[in-house]
Parts: sequence; C-alpha cells; structure tokens
Amino acid sequence: METISRLMAAIDACASQLERLNNQFPHLATTSTLQGVESWRGRRVVKPTPVEEPPQKSASEPLDIRALAIGLVADHSLEDALDMLLEQHDIDLSMRELVHLIGRKSYSATLKRDLRELLKNAISYEQIANLWNDLERPALGNDTWNSRSISLLDN
Repeated sequence: METISRLMAAIDACASQLERLNNQFPHLATTSTLQGVESWRGRRVVKPTPVEEPPQKSASEPLDIRALAIGLVADHSLEDALDMLLEQHDIDLSMRELVHLIGRKSYSATLKRDLRELLKNAISYEQIANLWNDLERPALGNDTWNSRSISLLDN
C-alpha cells in the first residue's frame, strides 16, 4: 500500500513540475503536455484509508514547519517543496525563506543532489548557474550563481 502511495505522490510531483514548466515556458508547451497534466488531474482520486492517514494533530499541537520542510526537500526539488507546503499545508514561503528555514546543511545537500542529476544529463556548469539564477535559488557566498560557484559544489 505504501508503494502505491509513493508512486502516486511521485506522479503528482511530475504533473506539478510539468504544469509549472507549461506555465513558465508556454511557447514550448504542446497539446500532449497540457493534456497530460489535465488528464492526470482528472483521474487522480484519493481514497485515504485509516491505515495510511497519519494521526491527526490537535489544534493546540503546533506543526513543525522546519522538520516538514527538511523532509520535503530530502525527497523533492526546492520548487516542488514550496508547492507542496502551499498546497498541502497552506504555508506560503519564498525561496529565500525556505532556504533559511531548512538551513545551510539541508540546502547544500539538496543542491548537490540536483547538481548530480543535471550533470548526468550533460548540463554544463554555466547552464546550471543560469537555471538556478532563473529559479531564484540563493547562491552560496555570492549574489548569483556562476560556473565557478557551481563547480565548487561538485566536490
């Protein structure tokens, strides 16, 4: 049952990412990409079972937003974590606020994971720097990302 839940969460994350890309780059969106998101959203029906639901927290028990955010960025991109915090928990943060919340260690680990994935796809340091600047990911030690700052992460 957990495997199915994880699969559904992964497909939801993919659909969210595709939807974000469709919106961010409408000139690259195709009928297939637009219909794919719409189709998934239409088919997605969640039937929670008591076994899968986490115990409900009482109104007096505060949500540990930091732990939640760290858990999300451990398995998802920073942008997906922001979306999930907003959609699932009604927590609206900026990228800088998220980075500050999760701390340098978690942020660096997430950046390194993303860097490894981008390098596997033959994306250059310069292209990664441009992408991360466009996504408004705060640079470590500088105002903006550049190929040198990216290369320093690749150690």
